[in-house]
Amino acid sequence: MSYDLIIKNANIVDGSGEPAFKGEIAVEDGKIKKIAHKLLKKDATRIIDAEGQLVTPGFIDPHVHEELVVLNNGLFEDFLSQGVTTIINGNCGHSVTPYDARNIYQYMYQNGLISSSAKEVYAKKHPAWNSLAEYFEIVKTKGTNINFGILLGHGTLRWSVMGGSKARKPTNEESEEIKSLIAEGMKQGALGISTGLSYIPSRYAKTEELVEAAAVVAKYDGVYSSHIRYYLGELEAVQEAIEIGKKAGVRVQVSHLTPTAPEAFAEILKASKAGVEIAVDTIPKSSGHCTRKDRMLQFIMALSSELFEKGIEGVKEALQDEEGREKILENTTIFGENPGSIILINTNDPKLELKTVAELAKKVGKEPADFLLDLLADDEQDFTCWLGGLNREDFPGKEYPDQVAFNPLVMVGSDRIFGEPDDPYSWYELFRRGAFPLFFKMMSDKGVKLEEIVRRVSSLPATHFKLSDRGLLKEGMAADINIIDYNNYHYPNNNQIDYSKPLTNAEGVRYVIVNGKLTLENGVVKTAYAGKCLGLNGKYN
Repeated sequence: MSYDLIIKNANIVDGSGEPAFKGEIAVEDGKIKKIAHKLLKKDATRIIDAEGQLVTPGFIDPHVHEELVVLNNGLFEDFLSQGVTTIINGNCGHSVTPYDARNIYQYMYQNGLISSSAKEVYAKKHPAWNSLAEYFEIVKTKGTNINFGILLGHGTLRWSVMGGSKARKPTNEESEEIKSLIAEGMKQGALGISTGLSYIPSRYAKTEELVEAAAVVAKYDGVYSSHIRYYLGELEAVQEAIEIGKKAGVRVQVSHLTPTAPEAFAEILKASKAGVEIAVDTIPKSSGHCTRKDRMLQFIMALSSELFEKGIEGVKEALQDEEGREKILENTTIFGENPGSIILINTNDPKLELKTVAELAKKVGKEPADFLLDLLADDEQDFTCWLGGLNREDFPGKEYPDQVAFNPLVMVGSDRIFGEPDDPYSWYELFRRGAFPLFFKMMSDKGVKLEEIVRRVSSLPATHFKLSDRGLLKEGMAADINIIDYNNYHYPNNNQIDYSKPLTNAEGVRYVIVNGKLTLENGVVKTAYAGKCLGLNGKYN
């Protein structure tokens, strides 16, 4: 009898936070069969010599938006190149239920998350679903290289039940329907529910409405994951999430919290010590979003309830008259605090390329905001708005404060933004495809031990999201394993990144095993499709 795989001469960091050790790992039938400190005597179908390499559990990304991407391409090279073997989708209130697939595509479109052309492609190209269970069947049939978890989306549920983005409380009947749909989704394998409280429609929900929704999730041992109300201030918004956790009796995940608010991280640790089950993810570094004009119009539409109902044509009409332009500037935050700081790229015009809106507006004697609206109204000129430039203020990639670096509840969430099936240039940024190597470097530079960094991206999210057979290199656990050339595990920095190449991947991961199958070999992705749709407590959907 022989094993399927043996990894020998491994420097093992097992995800527990305990010191690294030298050993060998045997894999059989998708599970870790044996971990030995000495030479394993059995043979194996495949033996990998990991001398000089770091061997870890597969990493878990708790905050992504790949629920539609998987329908087009289940390879996930960008995640595997970082060592990520499990992703949790359906974040920020956006997900794949309720009702039918066309309802979801329409919601995603009206929220600016997919383009009108992508909406049509998805509807024509892919099988429809009418429930979360049916969605999981489609994912399994198409295949995925990495494990896949789903959160229900509060925004999607509220929008669907209430007939759009309504700035009011749900009626009793609507509230009961929302709670019934949450229960249905949890029974069909969801890991919990997410909210996007900076976006309509979820931002219209009062705290008590969210407590009621989270309480349903708590009955099924799920998690409440929240893009909090950042417009209140980070500390105040975190306190609301903690309040929801206490009142609903639910585990809380605070999404993509900016490290520039260390007091908010301290508040989370304080709540944890007081008995609240809570954790937090952060984006290590992000450039500003690079948003092409057509997508910019969608975002303007999505951030105003009035324009949301009128659609893209309503936005274009509003750009043509003074009253409409005033309403756009009043209701949308998409331009940031300073529209003049937006950089124009991908213009095919050297007079515009890499120039700020302020520079260009000054030349023609206009205010930056007016000049930008003129550009958006011009059907002839195409361009991409680089909002925030190379370093976003909220995720600048600078040294972490102590309250972030040494907080044991902090994990990394890449929040890689929605991409188009065949059009990656419509909306992108420059560093999130390297979130994990960037996190490792930033934590290491701060003095956090390697074993603790690995724990933060493996057993911490696995425990918090109740993925009970993931996150540790331990006998009997699922065989999600990385072999990393750690000295060369990296992602381009500010001086190396190219804004015209949004598909740049991380380097340094040599092998990735997902559920016992080699999925990345010598840095090259294979079509293994060994990923599973994960439910709570080790269940598969």
